[in-house]
Amino acid sequence: MDKAVKYLFVDLDGTLIRSDLFIESIIKSVKQNPFSIVKIIFWIIQGRSVAKDKLANSITLDIPSLPYETELISYIKEKKAQHITCVLATASNRVYAEQVAEHLGIFDLVIASDKENNLKGKNKLSSIIRLAKEEGFFYAGDSKADRCIWQQAAGNIFVNAPKKDVKAAQTQNKIEKLIISRSPLLAFFREMRIHQYAKNFLIFVPLLTSHQYFDQTSVLLSLLAFFCFSLCASGVYFLNDLLDLESDRHHAKKRFRPLASGSLPLSTGVIGTLVLPAISFLIAGLYLPPIFFFVIIFYYLLTNLYSFYFKRLSTIDVMTLAILYTLRIIAGSMAIAVELSSWLLAFSIFMFVSLAYLKRYIELSSFSNNTHQINGRGYNSIDAESVFILGVTNISISVLILALYINSPEISSQYMTPEVLWGLCWLMLYWSNRIWIGARRGKINDDPIVFTLKDKVSRMVGVGFIICVFSAKHLELN
Repeated sequence: MDKAVKYLFVDLDGTLIRSDLFIESIIKSVKQNPFSIVKIIFWIIQGRSVAKDKLANSITLDIPSLPYETELISYIKEKKAQHITCVLATASNRVYAEQVAEHLGIFDLVIASDKENNLKGKNKLSSIIRLAKEEGFFYAGDSKADRCIWQQAAGNIFVNAPKKDVKAAQTQNKIEKLIISRSPLLAFFREMRIHQYAKNFLIFVPLLTSHQYFDQTSVLLSLLAFFCFSLCASGVYFLNDLLDLESDRHHAKKRFRPLASGSLPLSTGVIGTLVLPAISFLIAGLYLPPIFFFVIIFYYLLTNLYSFYFKRLSTIDVMTLAILYTLRIIAGSMAIAVELSSWLLAFSIFMFVSLAYLKRYIELSSFSNNTHQINGRGYNSIDAESVFILGVTNISISVLILALYINSPEISSQYMTPEVLWGLCWLMLYWSNRIWIGARRGKINDDPIVFTLKDKVSRMVGVGFIICVFSAKHLELN
């Protein structure tokens, strides 16, 4: 077969790269200016090729960091060594296509979309036939839009392609190469970051502190509230990762996230961003008190403000994170219609400010250069010491508030044995000192909440908290 074939045409989006440059350019434009979405919609109405051209000439993408399909690149190099003409044939705009071709240095020619023509499907096939003429050609593609080209090709290279097309090519013995590097369903669940749902267990704190854990209705409402916040949070994770594509690809760990690595299509990421919060709001509106619905809407809006703007501002970012954590406790109280204790609110605010500072300290302490600015953050590594002091101070204040609460007059009317609650102070002091010393020694390299869930000692402290509260409420020592 190879002797009769003179050309290899390679699609770009979803094939050579596990991404879509049109969607990437839209995302980057919206990140720079959220209101640009209005302008982009107007361009799309004029025509997809117009929108692609406008974006390509106004938005610069980080071409070297794109998630390239390395197995396909190796294959192209093999064919090039066999003196086959390798052509990048893409519906992406020519500006981006030529940048990719120049970066890789493996293509002889580039055919791509311009302002007048969207080189997709039959339009691409016409350009391929016009160039190849009577010569045979291979074609590498990924989607049903490439179906008409696969039918005309002498041999097909399928990259995460529909099973229907792969099966059809098998019956005709036209499969030149098959590449499967995606598992979208698994990647979708990974992107949801279900392990981060542990943060939403804060919703159950009012249920515990109000001692309504034996009331089935309150438990059910709390579970629904937890589910709503979890879906909403997943939608926010999708949005965050879409906005942080380029910075995540330069990060040692974050580059493996499903959207940054390309294991999850960007189009699916956009769907997750929209659908998951919508389901959350629908459940909240139908089954939970109206005040809870407004709280979760406010949480969603504030989280998006954090994603677009606040996280780049020092101190404001920490305060916003603390508010977002505290909102979970507020939402839990609204779900079961119990009054939120001012003691609990004060304790929570200072503790969450400390945890937010801890998250920043972990990021800052990984840099040794005192002038190094964290990408996308409002801190230099020289701020590490100040952040450490502020974090320890805030957690100490939260312990002090807990001690004052235990010593307050109203505590005796709520608990049979309030003296047992002093164990909470010891547990809190031990845990907070341990986690901050661990961060200082560089032993915590993850999100503090994630670390706490993985850490056996932290889990034991959590169990100790529950035992202390339950014992103080129901155990009579006299």
